Amino acid sequence: MSKAVEAISYFSLFIIGLSYGSTACMFSCMPFLSPLLVHNSNHLRESINIVLPFSLGRIFTYTMIAITAVSGAGYVKSVLNDNMLSQLFLGVLTLLMGAFMFYRVWKKDAKSCSVNPSISHSLTTNKVGLFGIGALVSINPCAPILTLIALSANSGSVPNAIGMGISFGLGAVLIPFLFYGFFLSNVIRGLLAEFKSYAKIIEITASLLLVIVGVLILNGHIKL
Repeated sequence: MSKAVEAISYFSLFIIGLSYGSTACMFSCMPFLSPLLVHNSNHLRESINIVLPFSLGRIFTYTMIAITAVSGAGYVKSVLNDNMLSQLFLGVLTLLMGAFMFYRVWKKDAKSCSVNPSISHSLTTNKVGLFGIGALVSINPCAPILTLIALSANSGSVPNAIGMGISFGLGAVLIPFLFYGFFLSNVIRGLLAEFKSYAKIIEITASLLLVIVGVLILNGHIKL
């Protein structure tokens, strides 16, 4: 594959990813990121520390899909179409994350009487889980990813496939990263400041929502 063709393929996949990330992907991330941002949006840095590992997990999956497609696009498609194991892992991980957030609310309440203290110390513990959720959420046999598979299968080499996966991934995460990391976190931060007396109830509701999402995924009511 020539350098010019490579550049065109990378740019095309970036645009495809950008289109995907600003539509369907934006809403598929919401059940996971919104409750987490309720707990960690006291400062912009906290919000970025939530959205960044999630986004990196997504880019990782797209890159691995592209690499695997070089050796067998048909195999990748079959795995994406039969992703029960990934569904199980995503459900369990989401459930555990919600339970941990719920625990943090009560632990925080037991240690302090303040209305809305920071729980930024939980961010370090959550980064691996956030990366995992982002990676698992991205296993989705939709048209844009099938396009990534097709182009990667014809890329001719692993380095080219890696470039394609990263290009697609960067496009796919750009709009959600800006939306959740900057816009939505500011909205949530403003709401928590406005309704300080209800901060604990809001955080508990967000934790329970994440638990419910995990249960729905395990039951097959929410699919990748």
